[in-house]
Amino acid sequence: MSPRRRSPLTIEYILLGLLYQNPTHGYELHKAIQASQGLSHIWRIKPSKLYSLLDRLEDQGLLASRAIPSERTPGRKEFHLTQDGERVFLDWIQSPVASGRHMRLVFHAKLYFALRIGDAPALRLIEAQSQECHGWVGSMEAQLSELESPDFTTKQVFSYRINQVKAMLDWLSDCDKRIRAGGHVDIEKTHL
Repeated sequence: MSPRRRSPLTIEYILLGLLYQNPTHGYELHKAIQASQGLSHIWRIKPSKLYSLLDRLEDQGLLASRAIPSERTPGRKEFHLTQDGERVFLDWIQSPVASGRHMRLVFHAKLYFALRIGDAPALRLIEAQSQECHGWVGSMEAQLSELESPDFTTKQVFSYRINQVKAMLDWLSDCDKRIRAGGHVDIEKTHL
């Protein structure tokens, strides 16, 4: 029986995204996450955890590595995406998040990398996420309308959730407008 392949965690996708830009070693990946205004506000990771995740991604066939010898320092292990790793990463940044609770961290990470690839992938992601959010609103409104005489608290819970998703839709619309207007030119374009 073959072992079941586990889906990567968001931080693992971030590592794939950084390696999509350029092959590099673990220490540089850690520095890139810490130095990036966009990523450091979303994720923090200890070096030991980062190396563990890199090894896991390599075991899953999403990364490959090669030893880089050095005369002055210990040799380093340089990681790069495999074809599977690139496919998994690109699929991830093109797909909307499945719930509102993932908007704050997961969606922001996807948008961060989509923008680094270009405006078109970022706009497609925003459109896909907007459609997903509209579906959430419709589903919640339908659930509420199916309830027989909901009490005040139940109505307020649904109202809160619906308005929260509508606020997400407003924010997505604002992102779309800013990208189309070129209002994101200050985006980090640095590579490792």
